Amino acid sequence: MYRAVIFDVDGVLTKIDSIWKFIHIKLGLLDKARRNAEAYYSGKITYEEWAKLDVELWKGIPFSKIIEIVNQVPLRENSKSTISELKSLGLLTIAISAGLDVIVERVKRELSLDYALSNKLVIRNGVVTGDVIVEVTSENKGEVMKKICNKLGVETRECIVVGDSRVDIPMFKLAGFSIAFNPTSLEVSKEADVTILSETLSSILPIIRNLVKSHV
Repeated sequence: MYRAVIFDVDGVLTKIDSIWKFIHIKLGLLDKARRNAEAYYSGKITYEEWAKLDVELWKGIPFSKIIEIVNQVPLRENSKSTISELKSLGLLTIAISAGLDVIVERVKRELSLDYALSNKLVIRNGVVTGDVIVEVTSENKGEVMKKICNKLGVETRECIVVGDSRVDIPMFKLAGFSIAFNPTSLEVSKEADVTILSETLSSILPIIRNLVKSHV
C-alpha cells in the first residue's frame, strides 16, 4: 500500500537545477560562488560550510529582493494538477530539498503540498543576515526522509520518491518505488525503479495510478 509521494524540488517541481545558482546568477555573484563550490567538491569543506559561505555572499541584501528573484522561478508544467490528482488518490505529498525555504515554501503554498522541509535562510529586520540553518544536505536525505515519515506515521516503504540527482538516491533506497525524473546522471537512473524524461510532471501519473491500484 502506498500512502505518500516524496518529491525533490529543484529540477523536479521547478524547472531550474539549483535555487542557489539561480539566485547567484540574478545577483551577479556566480563567479564568487563557484569558488565555494570548488572547495566543497574537492573535499575541503562540508556541505554545511558551503551553504554558509554561499549565503554570506548575500549578506545585507533586502529579503524583498530575494523573494522577487525566487518568484521568477518557473514551476514544472502541470505540477499543480498533478499534486491535486495525487491527493485525490489519497496520497500525502511531501517535498524534501537541499535547497532553500524561500523557494520550497513558495512551492508548498502554490501546489498545496502536505509537508516540506529544506534549509532556512536567516532574515533579520527584512535583510539577509548571511546565515543559514542547514537541515537537508547533499548526503542526509535518507535520514530526513525517515524522520518525516515517522512524524507523519508513514513507513518509508509506503512512499514513492521522485528525484533527479545523486542526493536523492538514499531516498530511492528506502522507498517502496522510485522514479528518476529527468535524471542528471546515469547513476541516478540506474538506482531508480523507472526513469521518466519529460517536461511535464503529469507524466508520473500513469505509473503512480497503477501502483496505487495494484496495492490497494
